[in-house]
Amino acid sequence: MMTQLSNYQRIIVGIDGSRQSKRAVQKAIAVAKRNQATLYIVSVLNLGKLVGLGTTQFGFGAIDQEALDSVKEKITNLAAGYRESALSAGVKDVEIHVTFGNPKLELAKNMPQLFNADLIVIGATGANVVERMMLGSNASYVVSNAQIDVLIVRTDLSNEALSAF
Repeated sequence: MMTQLSNYQRIIVGIDGSRQSKRAVQKAIAVAKRNQATLYIVSVLNLGKLVGLGTTQFGFGAIDQEALDSVKEKITNLAAGYRESALSAGVKDVEIHVTFGNPKLELAKNMPQLFNADLIVIGATGANVVERMMLGSNASYVVSNAQIDVLIVRTDLSNEALSAF
């Protein structure tokens, strides 16, 4: 006896500007369209990685507000482009959420609660080998700690293996 799979209704896709996150968006759009789901395109800018960005008079480790605004504007524009792609593909409800914080915690715990989401879609990794060894990737953390389903994108829309990261 086959049971019917439940449809996903609220899907979060995490973006960071990497090729992996672009592919995650493409897959998330396809899943959202198939399920007639709401798609949340989210990015969490990690302040820890942005420390020292720009020039400032406040001393070591300070963050230039203009630099932060510039980074947030770039990722918001990227998300807006993805939103247009999703709407053009037939996804009816698409929201953008760009914030500052800990990407691992936000993607695994806070955003799923905030949006009452039932699926998280993220690229396999946006970190390089050294960052993964020191920090662990966001994907690994989300898979281990999320209370909802997580789709890690490792293939293109034709389910062909992606070339080396």
